[in-house]
Amino acid sequence: MATKEYCSSVADELEYWSKRLHELSSKFDKVPSIDKYKVLTHIEDLHILMTEVDDRLCDLMTSCSTAESIEEEEVRPAV
Repeated sequence: MATKEYCSSVADELEYWSKRLHELSSKFDKVPSIDKYKVLTHIEDLHILMTEVDDRLCDLMTSCSTAESIEEEEVRPAV
């Protein structure tokens, strides 16, 4: 049960940060190209960070599903 709560908590936090990063990226997308040139390296870093957070969220969901399956097997009595 603790694993499920931990996974849910971390997933919620990662989803929150992912949403915030995507909102920020959308704001940069609306800025004219000439102005973006000045902060291009920061925008690229933002896109890298967004990808890392999204990848981590996907990995978490996969890992948590596996951990929950293992916990359920351990709780079930052997037949």
